[in-house]
Amino acid sequence: MILITGSGSLTGKTLLNKLIQQGQKVRCLDFEKPKVLPKGVDFIAGDVLDEALLKKACHGVTDVFHFMDIKDAKHYGRRNMKKINVRGTENLLFAAGRAGVKKFMFLSSYEIYGRSKKIPIRQDDRKKPVTRYGKDKLRAEKICNEYIKKGDMAITIIRPALTIGPGTDNPIILITLLMALGMADANRMYISGNGDNRFQLIHPDDVVEAVLLAHGSEKAAGKVYNLGSDNVPTQMEQVVKMMELAKLDCTIRHLSPGYTRFLSFVMKPFKVSYLNKEHLVLLLNTILMDCQVAKDDLGWEPVKTNLDILLETIKWYKEEKL
Repeated sequence: MILITGSGSLTGKTLLNKLIQQGQKVRCLDFEKPKVLPKGVDFIAGDVLDEALLKKACHGVTDVFHFMDIKDAKHYGRRNMKKINVRGTENLLFAAGRAGVKKFMFLSSYEIYGRSKKIPIRQDDRKKPVTRYGKDKLRAEKICNEYIKKGDMAITIIRPALTIGPGTDNPIILITLLMALGMADANRMYISGNGDNRFQLIHPDDVVEAVLLAHGSEKAAGKVYNLGSDNVPTQMEQVVKMMELAKLDCTIRHLSPGYTRFLSFVMKPFKVSYLNKEHLVLLLNTILMDCQVAKDDLGWEPVKTNLDILLETIKWYKEEKL
């Protein structure tokens, strides 16, 4: 039996469907039961703070894919967000260890690196997260490393780039698409500075492919893998090409980095998802991870580029949201 926590997330749903296709027996743990669930899936509604529930969830389980987290404190509150992301991970590791789980896959984030000056970013580079989510993930990774030292479970840490695709619920992506596609004559796409920075994306299919390869590899035990797309253009190159290929009728607006930070400060009291700390990291910095270790160890290659991902997401947004 395989346990997926956070099975309702974009990556979680992709993994669940893949495991069902493989004929695996799957149990899911998430905040709420979805309206549609693949036949034969055992679902438990709850979270990783309920220790009694975790004991039940881990019973008879041999492998855990831990994807449950909270990315934004807006709806859940910062205190609960931190509990789920950090203490919840520790609770699950404890329950999994007691249940005799053999393999544990932990989904971390590119946000643990913060504003790195070294590009591309390697696994052992300095980690100085600036977002709350990144700080939580770094703390959770440290807990995973404590369990790795014990040697009771084969634990692998995955650090994907910003993961988007059709069905995304990432508020930054959704607001960006709304501003570019859904505002009638006011359609606009904002770029900070000259747009010469780069930010790496990854498609959930590519994340899941790497996770499953790591799950099936003895070499992956105790390892950390960066995951991201190849051929990452500059922000300006990406927007221009995306507008051309997707036939977007929107205006490019340039904001100075200083003015972008000022807008973020002004909008902070309103608790909007646009121009928050996570968005500033993407707008003002280059986020490009070195994924060679995953390629060498796992034989993994990302199939979709940044442009592939954005065009696929735009098509979904036009068809489903507009």
